[in-house]
Amino acid sequence: MKTQLMLLAAVAAAPSALAHTVFTNFYVDGVSQGDGVAMRMSPYPETAGSPIARLDSKDMACNVGGTKGVSRVQPVGDGALLTFEIRGWANDPSKGSIDRGHYGPCAVYLKKVESAVNDEGAGEGWFKIFDHGYNASTKRWCTDEIIDNNGRLSVNVPKGLEGGDYLARPEILALHAANAGDPQTYTGCAQIFLESNGNLSPEKTVSIPGALTYEQEGTKWNIYTENNDNYPIPGPSVAKLVAKSNMASISSSSQSQGLKPEGCIAENANWCGKEVPSYSDEAGCWNAVDDCWAQSKVCWSSAPPTGGAGCKVWESKCTGLQDQCNGGSFNGPPKKGTVLTLEQKSIDVGQIMATVGGGMVDAPAPKTSETKKPETKTETPAQHTPAAEQNDNDDEPIQAPAKTTTPAVASNPSAPASKSSPAPAPKPTADNSYPAPPTADKEADDKDEEEEEEQEEEEDTPAPATTSATPSAPKPTKAPACVSGTCVTVTEIEVVTQTVYVTAGVGRSKRSLGSFQARRRWAPRA
Repeated sequence: MKTQLMLLAAVAAAPSALAHTVFTNFYVDGVSQGDGVAMRMSPYPETAGSPIARLDSKDMACNVGGTKGVSRVQPVGDGALLTFEIRGWANDPSKGSIDRGHYGPCAVYLKKVESAVNDEGAGEGWFKIFDHGYNASTKRWCTDEIIDNNGRLSVNVPKGLEGGDYLARPEILALHAANAGDPQTYTGCAQIFLESNGNLSPEKTVSIPGALTYEQEGTKWNIYTENNDNYPIPGPSVAKLVAKSNMASISSSSQSQGLKPEGCIAENANWCGKEVPSYSDEAGCWNAVDDCWAQSKVCWSSAPPTGGAGCKVWESKCTGLQDQCNGGSFNGPPKKGTVLTLEQKSIDVGQIMATVGGGMVDAPAPKTSETKKPETKTETPAQHTPAAEQNDNDDEPIQAPAKTTTPAVASNPSAPASKSSPAPAPKPTADNSYPAPPTADKEADDKDEEEEEEQEEEEDTPAPATTSATPSAPKPTKAPACVSGTCVTVTEIEVVTQTVYVTAGVGRSKRSLGSFQARRRWAPRA
């Protein structure tokens, strides 16, 4: 048990892979549904931004691990605007979306399914509602448009489609190494319920995998030597929609699956926290604390690569309850039923890539400013310092709070020492996210590391020619020897060995190890 908990902490502390990109969230009519909500993405933070390994893999449908759905399905109105967001770092949109050198086309597909939660995604039934490759007049790729639009790809759902569950699949095909046999595909799936009474459906559908193959001209295109004005977008054409005389058996106008659970007062991706039981004595107070930390453990264990901001908010609630019990206040919970997640507000998503009658029309120029996304928290967490920051001395143990009238130690949200219940789950990182951003005492070192990373990426990514000149083609992207950037070996005697394999932009071993060493003392003894 001890080894498993330590391994869980090590994996949670691993930084997201540098470079490439991942679809992290989506907006409906300009309103964010929340990081990771109803979104299938790779469950592995260290490789979440990596391209799909092969064009003939089932991962082509909804990404690595995407054959398994998530619990939420978001309602979408007929003809709604869907906006998909990509990030180079899944949990940090400030770090950019995708390297400029990843030139290529993009597309959006839909698949009508009986259950957006249970359908594996891979297979027949997909149809394309949008694609865009290279604009000969502006000399820009679809990826240029996404990058300059803050990493967002916006398209309208065709109006009049039959209602029901769908998987919505954005796709980016990076061609910087396609000439060397390495076309790089990035994708994910949003689980949506289309609220529509329409009767339109695609005349033809395709299979994914299968829509893209290595034999297609558009997947092996040499962007450095070919005339990109003539680039052929691979895969099917935008689907022609036709009216159905008899509605399909899977057509539905009322959503019954994937809605937000009743009583949900906190969210992190597809996890919902529910209010703890009411209490009026000391035993009930501590039972509520145990319930809160048990929910916190589930939150962290289910957190996708977008991180655990919502879990951190929930932890502040647990710490507050713990302080109440230690202070002798045994009537609660305080502020019972208060929703901890702020309501998302509509923002300007920037340019919209629209389809009209099965064709593509030029989008307006990207906007130079935008309204910032609202905070995902509703209350200021209690003064709560993560273990890695609270205790820099690895030889000094972190003390659990005792059940007395003395306020609990806020830096360790474990249950009181006098109780037999287990301590709460270890926290993923020093700032409860993947990966941890620089702390104040490491800012200088991290800045130097990031400058070295940017220099290495610039050296690895050749600029495509805009004339007929023929520069040397880049080598295919190599997989890192240690995909997470942090290799940890754990034994039962709690000896931790960390080996860092330097790849492009990976160099945060000092902070990751420090965070892990501080946290590993939280694991209960077997």
